[in-house]
Amino acid sequence: MRPGGDDTATYGPMTLPRQVDIVRDHIADALTRGGTAVVGGVGAVHERYIDPVILTDVPETSTAVREETFGPTVVVNKVGDLDEAVERANATAYGLGASVFTRKRARGTALAHRLRSGAVSVNSVFSYGAIPALPFGGIGESGFGRVHGADGLFEFSRAHALTVERYPAPLKLFALERAERDMRIATWMFRLRHAR
Repeated sequence: MRPGGDDTATYGPMTLPRQVDIVRDHIADALTRGGTAVVGGVGAVHERYIDPVILTDVPETSTAVREETFGPTVVVNKVGDLDEAVERANATAYGLGASVFTRKRARGTALAHRLRSGAVSVNSVFSYGAIPALPFGGIGESGFGRVHGADGLFEFSRAHALTVERYPAPLKLFALERAERDMRIATWMFRLRHAR
């Protein structure tokens, strides 16, 4: 797996030059706070391309854990059990996407429902992004709404309700001054409909 601009590359350059600095800073912060780079490291960051980086034993206070890196990096930390894994995953202000890997699909699905994330894939990475009918977007500090699916269309629209009275209503319930007769009829109708 390597970045590049040729046909044999696995992935391309960073889309924004400033993002290269953010990725470098997150890696450096993780290492400074006691994390270990088992693949790559700060040296994996080049002018436009970043080689894959795998970090372990990174403290939860590190920006590599607390913020969205948007680069070819991953933090792998040990946890005591699934509850701790969910607690750590949900402890951030961000929640764009998540993945759960397991041999037991039902357990993976149950775990996915517990994650505070805009989208979750079980036994896959980012597959929700390839399905145009599914809404994609984060929660919390992640994202600005949804794209894809009906929810994505609603993000680019503005609801606007308009009513025009075509004929006088038999009961004037929306007037500031209501007739006593209208109130008696309305009270009777509401009791008939909603009383138990």
